[in-house]
Amino acid sequence: MKKFGFPLFGAPEAKLKHAQNLLKNGKTRRGIKQLHVLATAGNAEAQFMLGELYLADQDVPMNGHEALRWFRQAAGQNHAKACHRLGVLSHMGFSPSAGEQVTVFDMTLRQGKPDHAEALSWAERAVEGGDFDGMVLAAHLLTQGPETLRNIARGRELYQRAAEGGNVQGLYGHGVTLLGAARTPEERSRAVAFIQQAATDGLPDAELMLGTILEYEGGKDAQAFSHFMKAATQNHSVAQMKVGVAYYQGRGVERDVSKAETWLRKAAQSGEVEAIALVGDINLQGDGVAPNFLEAHSWYRRAVEAGHVGAAVTLAQLLYNGMGCETDHAEAKRLLDFAADHGNEKAIKLLQLLETRSAQSRS
Repeated sequence: MKKFGFPLFGAPEAKLKHAQNLLKNGKTRRGIKQLHVLATAGNAEAQFMLGELYLADQDVPMNGHEALRWFRQAAGQNHAKACHRLGVLSHMGFSPSAGEQVTVFDMTLRQGKPDHAEALSWAERAVEGGDFDGMVLAAHLLTQGPETLRNIARGRELYQRAAEGGNVQGLYGHGVTLLGAARTPEERSRAVAFIQQAATDGLPDAELMLGTILEYEGGKDAQAFSHFMKAATQNHSVAQMKVGVAYYQGRGVERDVSKAETWLRKAAQSGEVEAIALVGDINLQGDGVAPNFLEAHSWYRRAVEAGHVGAAVTLAQLLYNGMGCETDHAEAKRLLDFAADHGNEKAIKLLQLLETRSAQSRS
């Protein structure tokens, strides 16, 4: 017998599969209803699926607190993937206490400080369930997290376990840790092989690392550029910046300022501060055409707001000399003070020069 479009009887696995098929075929309302029935009855997989849907704004409106509620219920039944998801959210700073009161209108999680200890706790629970992503998260925290949590040997072990399970992040992490410990060409080659496998499996971080390794070796700019481009086309912002710099400098590829600016703008839009400053440099230098001071000012200002010291020095010089703008000595000095406070030698020398000029004008 059926009612409301889904089986009343049968194994939970069959009901879960039916709910998945309903969602896949666009019958969202019925699929969500069956998931809720299963989740409320205590099915951990359904609870996890609901959490994923609420978190991804998929089929149901995004509701971070509902996502957390269902993840916690699934994790309470030792659902490994739910434990991993809670670890990731804690690592990102999205982890209000279980008892926090939330209004029905408050659907968005507020990002706070990362809770690395809680993240590791959840990750270790995911590891107990054999979840490879949980192993990678735990390994990351154990090798790169706060000193109080670090256990390098345990982290390396977990990376290796994840790699042996074919997890792409595990392959990459295992390769990077092996590379850091390599002392012979054979050990280095073995480490790079893991990173290459991760790249083959589509991980942009691995492509970036391979390009960086080749760049460091020297004389392999074209090969490095190829790896950077593969990662850049997967929207890896650091790789996009690398591609932009390569085009601008003609390293491993024919020099093309227009393509350089295009890729640097892509990286800048993703928040790469160095790329923001470099776009300012391109507009200031002109490179065969008249400098675009208005654009340069705008990009340098963005870079300064993001804390880029070099951009502050350049912008200060433009403002002091009235290049593309009205002269503003006060703002120029403020920018130089900012850069000098961060140890920039050029800013320190310019401030000394300004002080000397000021003293001479008073005498």
